[in-house]
Amino acid sequence: MFATDRVRLRPPTPDDAPNMFRLYGDPELHLITDGEPFVPRHVGQVRARLEKKVTEPPDGQTQVSLLAETVADGTFLGGSVLWGINAFSRYAHLGISLLPEARGQGYGTEVIRLLCRYGFRNRNLRRLELETLASNTAMRRTAETCGFTHEGTQREREYDGDGFADMVIYGLLRRDWTP
Repeated sequence: MFATDRVRLRPPTPDDAPNMFRLYGDPELHLITDGEPFVPRHVGQVRARLEKKVTEPPDGQTQVSLLAETVADGTFLGGSVLWGINAFSRYAHLGISLLPEARGQGYGTEVIRLLCRYGFRNRNLRRLELETLASNTAMRRTAETCGFTHEGTQREREYDGDGFADMVIYGLLRRDWTP
């Protein structure tokens, strides 16, 4: 679907359930990616949800979820999402979740750049936003590498398992984007 020399984004299929379960079954990762309490799931539940998406695909108006994998051999890297798509004001949020073994190798930067390309070119958006915990230096560095501007900090916004942590917000305007 969308690719660099190393990374490809594609819609997940029911066969991706074991990898998606591995990614989203981590209670610690769930704390920093979702604003809801962690509920343990079985891989079969993940597969059922993916099967439902195939038979009843969403209209794609408010969220697009894509799986990230290597181009060379299809190794699963993680997931990505363009969410909260507002077609009227032409903005959306983006996010990524990578497996621990895929982190620190530049894959996150490539995934973010592919999501930007999709958002600006294929969805004709004018603004993309990214939120992360203030302590997530890797994601902050990735956002800045991809041209995002730090626009603010929301104090004690998200529960991180130990208490409430600051959330930082980054924005990228289409006119500032470098394809």
